[in-house]
Formats: sequence, C-alpha cells, structure tokens
Amino acid sequence: MGKVYRKQTIEGVTVPAIIKNGSYFWHSMAVYEDGTVSCWKKVDLNEVPKRLDAKWLQFSVPNGQELSVFELCCLKIVSAKWRFNEKSYFKYIKDIVRSINPEMGNIYKTTQREHDKWDKYRVAFTASPVPCKLKGNLSYDLLDGSDAHIFLHKDGKLLLTEMYVYKDGTFLVEGLGEEYLSFEDITRLFKNKTLRTAPQNGETVSFGALGEAVVDVVYEPVSSEQKLAELDNKLLRVQNKPDAHERCINAYHAYLVEPTDFYKEELRKAYEAVPEHERCYLGDMDTRDSDFRRILYTNDKREV
Repeated sequence: MGKVYRKQTIEGVTVPAIIKNGSYFWHSMAVYEDGTVSCWKKVDLNEVPKRLDAKWLQFSVPNGQELSVFELCCLKIVSAKWRFNEKSYFKYIKDIVRSINPEMGNIYKTTQREHDKWDKYRVAFTASPVPCKLKGNLSYDLLDGSDAHIFLHKDGKLLLTEMYVYKDGTFLVEGLGEEYLSFEDITRLFKNKTLRTAPQNGETVSFGALGEAVVDVVYEPVSSEQKLAELDNKLLRVQNKPDAHERCINAYHAYLVEPTDFYKEELRKAYEAVPEHERCYLGDMDTRDSDFRRILYTNDKREV
C-alpha cells in the first residue's frame, strides 16, 4: 500500500490569551471549530485544562509583573481587574467553539497513539492560524493574510487588539467594525493617534475579554514609523513579493561573494530599510544581525 495524506481547512477565530513561558506574553489565540486550540502548542479541547493547570496558558498577569506584546512594547501591570478564573476561562473557550460549531460535531481528540508517534519523531505542532477573509460574495474562496498586535484608541478607551493585512491590499482593525481599509487609511489612523504602538505610563488598557489594567511601559516601544514599515513588509509578503528582509538577505549574500564598496553600500541601504525591531531576525537565534552590523559599522574581520 502506498502512503498518502490530505490537507483540510479548519476555520476558527482568535481570542485573547496570555502565555507564560518564563515571562508573560500576549497571545492572540486561535480556537478552531473542531475544538483545536493553538496556545503556542496544538492542543485539543480536553487538554486545555491541563495547560491552564500547568500555568502555561493564562488569563491574567499579577500586579507588578511584565507582559510582553510582540513587536510593540513591554508593559508592567500596575493594577488590574481580570475577569476569569481557570474554570470560567475554560468555559469561555468551550463557548467560543460552540459559537462556530453549534452541533459540537467532529470535535478533535488527540489519541495516545498520536502523542507517542510525534514524541518518537520529535515533531511539535503549533496549529498556527492563517488570517483570512472571504474573497468575494459569489463563492466561498478565502484570501490569506497576516496579522499584528496594535493599540486602538476609541471612545476614550485604549484597547490592545489585532490588525490584519490581506493579499488584496486591504486592512482590518478589530474594534473598528467590518470596514476594510487601505494603507493610506492606516497611515492616517496612526497620524491622528487612533492607532498606537504603546500606552502612556499610568494609562488604563483594555485586554478585551480578559479584563483591564493600569500599566507602565517598561522600555522604548516600536515607533509608529517603524510599525508602518513593518505593515508594508507584511503586505509584500502576503502578496508573495520581495520585502525588505528578503532584499537585505540578498544584498548580504552579494557582498559576501564580492566584498566591494559598491555592494557594501547596497547592503547598508537594504539593512537600514528593514524595520529596526525586525533586524534581529536577519540571522539565526544566536547571531541575529551581528554580522550585518560588523560589516557596516566596524572594521572587524570575519572569522572563518
């Protein structure tokens, strides 16, 4: 018998969550119609209480602790009002599944045989979500996208929410309704402070269904200009076009092949076009962008 496999699209929604992996991390957690939950790991609905009990998946941050918001800022929780305990948060997740799968049919349950199989081969699954929108009204074709965390200031309140960019060049901000926006619209919303990359010290932030907290900003946040550059790159990536990251890697390889002043200047322009908070991803987890900085800003020679 020949080996085969199939791929299946399972739809879902995202809900606010917090992951504790040493520190606390804000997480837009995918919950799928088959009961699968993506909390940096793929788990089924029955496994969620275990993740809550192990304190990996959380719904609050203690006062005085820090919460990292990826590619935005890090917040210190000064005084918070959280809405859930373990039991009620699990019920919240189950209710989300039921809202998109009213019959609760075809709920996925991981068997011990599957656990054993993937443990044997050291395979880890994250069930990472792909943001999407309906392509049109005449068929059920989905258009892929990408997402980013953002702060939305509306009606005198500041909400930590999500922004989505889609392959057709449109944007959507959770909390602003179902209107699709252009990049020019997003730029305007940053300019008038409707969209922000960080709160002010002592400001109250809503964390959606989880609750709200008075916060301080721990370190310098990403600037609006750098965030817009990041969003522009996300748009290029979802459209399968070369973005600043790819152009910089190509310029780096060109310089290594022919280390002349011309290629060094091309590398400098490409490197500085990468948003500052994303430059650390140009190398691996150990080297980051150190070799780029060595070439451009020092006289150090590369060790071979």
